[in-house]
This record gives sequence, structure tokens and C-alpha cells, in this order.
Amino acid sequence: MKVKLALLVAGLQVLVLAFMAGQREWIARTGQPVTLRTAPIDPNDPMRGAYVRLDYEISFVPPAQCRGEIVNWIKLADYRKTQGLRDRVVYAALHVDPHGIAGLTALSDTPPANGLFLRGRVVNADTGGVRVRYGIEALFMQKDAAQKMEMMAINEKAGAPMAVTVAVGSSGTAVLKSTVWEPLGLTIAPDRPPPRDPGNPQARWQPQPITGMTVTLHNYGDQDLALVILPGTKSFRMVPNTRFVGDHYAWVGANSTEPPAASAADIIVLKPGTKHAIHLDLTQPQWWVTDTRKPGSDPMPLQKLTEGWAASFRIEYAPPGADAVKGLPHADLIRHAPLRSRAFNPNQGVD
Repeated sequence: MKVKLALLVAGLQVLVLAFMAGQREWIARTGQPVTLRTAPIDPNDPMRGAYVRLDYEISFVPPAQCRGEIVNWIKLADYRKTQGLRDRVVYAALHVDPHGIAGLTALSDTPPANGLFLRGRVVNADTGGVRVRYGIEALFMQKDAAQKMEMMAINEKAGAPMAVTVAVGSSGTAVLKSTVWEPLGLTIAPDRPPPRDPGNPQARWQPQPITGMTVTLHNYGDQDLALVILPGTKSFRMVPNTRFVGDHYAWVGANSTEPPAASAADIIVLKPGTKHAIHLDLTQPQWWVTDTRKPGSDPMPLQKLTEGWAASFRIEYAPPGADAVKGLPHADLIRHAPLRSRAFNPNQGVD
């Protein structure tokens, strides 16, 4: 009797696995294709074999994009209760921007009535937001290929996002289909701080505030690309790092007026394998921030933040849209999708 029961259970498990495999194959063939942005990290897991772990832009959801019961989940103060949220089913409503990249509209515990969405599960949730997995985070490869991809992300493709195409079924289940590096990458290098005073032994422990950085745009592709570099570094923005908990500062330029119109002189063509660097003086008022906990407070430079480790930002290259450069030389070579850097803090820390 026990043997028959064991065989029955084993048979049911095989059937479930076969059903799941068949379902994913069906979605891969018939599902709606969607492009997501990601970067590969942590290419090896000894328990599962060689693979590249994909961390999507939509994998972390800040509180402002939480809806439904999730709003209450992120308010829980009891650690045991927050642990009980793990593996809860959630639904990420998506929108596709003019560049063909899908972004997050909102995350809820119930599926949206209409529109594109992904079904996921909670990894963890707290006051800083919700981390979600969608079942498309592991790209299995041979060990050598996975390690090579990791090294490419650090070296040959530094600062370049990866575009991942997934097929999405009617239930929100996603199946990973293909990956490709985007040709344009963005890296940052904070200015070196001045030498510390050797006569002051306490100086070595004092943080040195960031004063500026060099932003470099790289053409990693095999075709020419064009950049739009507006005067006064107006092609760049400073955006909050939404994955950072406890950031209470906002860039003063977040609600600024439209940038000046682009001219032919603002367009730079990058040949394959070349790069273009721009220096940002972060002491200038255009890069100052306000304390969101103090409405109406005066803007302040990053260098005066008394809790520099409690703020985190990214530099974003945000070229004008296609209509704004229509008729200009090399307009057809311009990539209009915004591109963000690694996160940095006012004390020169870079993630």
C-alpha cells in the first residue's frame, strides 16, 4: 500500500512538472512580448549550477507605487509579520514607454482590471518598499559563459543595461526568451578628494563630501550612436535612488522647466568603441537638494548634508524626445531612452 501511494505521489509530481513546462512553453510561443531592463549580477550559485541572476528595474517597488493591501504590508513594524509576507502573490501593472521599454505603474495584491501586468511573489517588504521576483530572474548558462557575462558587466559593458525580452501570458506569468546588451552605457567617477591633513589624526575618520564627478557615455555597439549634450549639462538629471531606505532629499531640478531646445552643435556622434565624458560640478546651485521633511526649507548643497550616508542618488542621461530633434543632423542615430548611473551618496560612496 505504501509503495503504491509513493508511486502515485511521484506520478502526480511528474504530471505537475510536465504541466508547468508545457504551460511555459505555450506562453513562450503565444505570450505578449515585453522588453524589460536589467543588469546581470551574482553569476554562480553552487546549489543550482551556473547561471546569471537578473535584477530588473521593476524588481524593487517603492512605497509610492504600492496599492491595495500592500500599502498596509509595508507599514508592519513586527519583523515576524513581515517575514510572513514572503511568497505572497502580487501583480505589477506595467506601461510601455515610447522607447519600447516596460516600466512599473503600480504593484497590488489583486490583478488589474485591464492592461499589461506581471504576476510575482514577494521576496521581502518593509517601510522602504517591496522586493518582488517574477520567475524570470535566472538565466541559465554554462559556467564559463555566466562568468564571462559577469565580467562583461564590470568591464567591457560597464554601465550598459541589458534588455530582456519576456513573453507574458494572460495570467501575468512571464517566460524569459532572450537578452541583449544595450549599446549605450553610462559610468560615473567622483572627483578625487584633496589630500587629508597629516597633522590632524582625526581627519582620516572624517567623511569627505563629494564635489563633482565625471560622467562618461560609452558606445559599446557596432554602429554609430549620437548623443544630445545640451549646454549647462541640461541633458543630465539627478534622481533619487528608490532602492535606498531613508532618503529624505530631493533634487531642486526635479520640477524644473523644459530644457532648452537642442541645436546641431549639441549633437555628438560616437563611433563604435568610443566614449564622451562630461564633468558635473556638484557644488553649483543647479545640483542642490531640499529636505523633504521640512517643507519650504531652502535648498542646500550636497556638501552640507550632515547625514551624507542617508541620501542616495543616480545621474540620469535624459536626451530630448524624437520630436525635439527632428530635422537636426544625425537625429536618426540618437537613442532617446533615459539611462541611469550606479547610485552614489554625498560622502563619495558609489554602489
